Amino acid sequence: MKMTKIFNKYFNRETISYLICGVITTLVSLAVFWLARTFEQTIVVSNTLSTVIGILVAYILNKTVVFRAFSWAFLSLIREFFVFVVGRFGSFVMETLLLMLLVDFLGLPDFICKTFTMVLVVVVNYLISKKAVFRGS
Repeated sequence: MKMTKIFNKYFNRETISYLICGVITTLVSLAVFWLARTFEQTIVVSNTLSTVIGILVAYILNKTVVFRAFSWAFLSLIREFFVFVVGRFGSFVMETLLLMLLVDFLGLPDFICKTFTMVLVVVVNYLISKKAVFRGS
């Protein structure tokens, strides 16, 4: 009985759709990262490009699919997007510092490190979106 409650609490429409949308966002972000690295961009430039594109994709998917926040009132939209971007910027800084440590200082493979750090970012971003951005949804 308790296991069912725990399962239902953490595996519901919202969390499952967040994971699916996260996979889509992750694939887009990884593709941009790979493309930037293919054109010999630095870790910081590659991660910045992949993060900016990822933020735009994630905002649209989170707003419409995950949290079903269908309010398009201008001031609400501005506040929501601002908090979303600030939260994502915080996780971007965390991820970039981790990538610099893992790739530039420890010499680990960049693509594997990028994938690892993205898992951490997904958890942080979900909590920010749920508690601060789309809290009324």
